[in-house]
Amino acid sequence: MNWVRSSIAVWSFYVLGMGAGLLLAPNRVLDVLGIDPTREAWIRVAGVMALVLGVYYLGAAIHRARWLFWYSVPSRIVSGVALAFLAVTESVWQLWLLAILDVVAAGWTFVALRFKPEPEPLEPSAAV
Repeated sequence: MNWVRSSIAVWSFYVLGMGAGLLLAPNRVLDVLGIDPTREAWIRVAGVMALVLGVYYLGAAIHRARWLFWYSVPSRIVSGVALAFLAVTESVWQLWLLAILDVVAAGWTFVALRFKPEPEPLEPSAAV
């Protein structure tokens, strides 16, 4: 697996892990992040959404979906900026760690895409 696909695969495992944690043990994840525990369903819904995204990222890495790699870079930077904003406005310094992780991981993917080009894969066949 090349550097670009590795960056997305590692990201997918992070997102899958976060999703599993939010779905199965949400208050432990919240505790680590310094956020008050909750009994509301929204946190588990966020876990399910993260699991789905993790599967998409893993599938993209396996199938060399470079278009998704490119789209993931700005979206993860926006995510990092949003998390940094929440860290400041909600006074949860631990969110800075997630914000930095988002931006650094997006940077890894960007550098890999920019400086380690790979030929575009053929489009999947419509025949099944």
